[in-house]
Amino acid sequence: MAPPKPNPTPASAPPALGPAPDSAPDLDADAGGERGKEREIEWQLAATDLRPVRRWLERHPTLDGLRIEHLPTQHLHDTYLDTPDWRVFRAGFALRLRGERGGKVETTLKGLRSARDDLADRRELTESLPERGIRALARAEGPVGSRVRDVTGAKPLRTLFEVHTSRQRFVVRSSARSQELGEIALDETQFSRSDSHRGSTRLKRVELESTGPDHGALERLASRLRTECGLRPATENKFAVGLRSVALEPPQRREPDEKIAPAPDAMDASTGAGEIAIAALRRLLDEWYAHEPSARLGESPEALHALRVTGRRMDTVLSLFGDYLPPDLRKSRPRLKSLLEASGAVRDVDIRIAVASAFRSSLTEGDRRALDPLLRQLERERREAHSTMLRVMDAKPARQWLDALPGQLARAATQQVASARTASALAVVPDLIRRRYRKLRKCARQVRPDSPIGEYHKVRIHTKKLRYTLEVVAPSYAKPAHEMLDALRKLQSRLGIQHDGDAVTRYLTQLAKHPPAGFGPRTLFLIGRLAEPQSRNAVRMGDKVGKSWRRVRGRRWKTLRSRMKELRDGTSQSRGYANDIRREGPLASARGGSASANADGS
Repeated sequence: MAPPKPNPTPASAPPALGPAPDSAPDLDADAGGERGKEREIEWQLAATDLRPVRRWLERHPTLDGLRIEHLPTQHLHDTYLDTPDWRVFRAGFALRLRGERGGKVETTLKGLRSARDDLADRRELTESLPERGIRALARAEGPVGSRVRDVTGAKPLRTLFEVHTSRQRFVVRSSARSQELGEIALDETQFSRSDSHRGSTRLKRVELESTGPDHGALERLASRLRTECGLRPATENKFAVGLRSVALEPPQRREPDEKIAPAPDAMDASTGAGEIAIAALRRLLDEWYAHEPSARLGESPEALHALRVTGRRMDTVLSLFGDYLPPDLRKSRPRLKSLLEASGAVRDVDIRIAVASAFRSSLTEGDRRALDPLLRQLERERREAHSTMLRVMDAKPARQWLDALPGQLARAATQQVASARTASALAVVPDLIRRRYRKLRKCARQVRPDSPIGEYHKVRIHTKKLRYTLEVVAPSYAKPAHEMLDALRKLQSRLGIQHDGDAVTRYLTQLAKHPPAGFGPRTLFLIGRLAEPQSRNAVRMGDKVGKSWRRVRGRRWKTLRSRMKELRDGTSQSRGYANDIRREGPLASARGGSASANADGS
């Protein structure tokens, strides 16, 4: 391979400038239909009796430069909600409806993960509602209602549990300036499944919430309360206690950047090709469910990328093992591809935003302001692409397919299939991998110094397909497979950098030719500065791509091919030898007998 020539084909014209978006991926906003970002800073202390705490507070109206004043008691009724498949939880939030006796009604999204271990430092978004109930939440247009609709889609909300709290409150002010610093709450809480079924789980808590920019005074006050009132840090938040009180167990949450091994268990001589495909699809479907809510939320490029990788792996299994799967599964690829295409449009904008944001951070303050019209344009495009993706995900064909897929996989795992579908995976897989490798090798050999970026992109596509194929069966081939995967990931990474650089360059070039309103001369100049290094980077990666390809086609491929042949040959030997494979496991080291082949191998 040699450095490519830039693709002369221009990118399609950018989307027409539409109305200003409701949001930007990482801009703070207030309420009123916009997406706001707030944080809750709170110390949560467990108590067996709140009376000593109340007496202590009443004895210390002034303390360490603070004034502590009593506020009216509140009687709160909270309802926690989620979909039957836990979409809000999987997106990283708890959803609460709160009504105060004779007072306001509001809904809140609380982040489940705290940024600190010693206190609750988490994201919290709140929106007022005209009335209590799920219907009022469904009509809400603010920071909570819009997010809940994005995450839940067509899935209905259900009540998880309800909470009734009697809250004695104290405001904490600075003695010098009478500035409000926070609030102390003494909570007596009871959890239940519904109004008609009160539970027996009760909870006493002391909570100190910081409302000002300086948290030090509240932290010192929390420390004194712990020491002088015999309190201890709470080990669970109220959401966790509520779930436990009604015996609800949510699925395990996964972060978007968490490393997930999609491969099934190692194969042995009795493992059928269809069996390993179905097992892989069931695992990958679980991964799809885990990543989809965060991707739907639209605030994490990593979550969307994780969802797309999972989808591509599913497509690989459906394509690779199609002859060994039932017809209803084989026919599901078009549905999956439509979801991948819609999410791909969002991913493309995410890449542009990342490149433009990194470039902006290197500029002076004046140039940053001049570049901001580009960022706002990209934010509009992302919102439009994200809305389109949600429409595709929530369309009836996609919903029906995803809802039916678990049942299809369960039936396929238990039904008696035709003899062709019971072929041994160890006998079938080597030919499937070899077929993918040959397609990659053919494309790689055809790339020349004067090849456009599009030819390199074909190599990238086949690299991904071979990588995802090998990931499905990697445990069976142990070290040779893992070494090959390392080389493929390196090649794919460099081809991806090359492709992204070219794609961003072509987009910026087209945008500069047809600039939206508000793009002044300085903005266009900075767009040119941004495009130049992207174009150079696309060409520069050519040399590195060639080196990475040589690592794939050399010793690593030969070693993997030898290992695949050894295990395949073992499936045709005696039953005793097959039993040995089961006892030793297919991860045992190869015992010689590799076949010879030409230097490029096949």
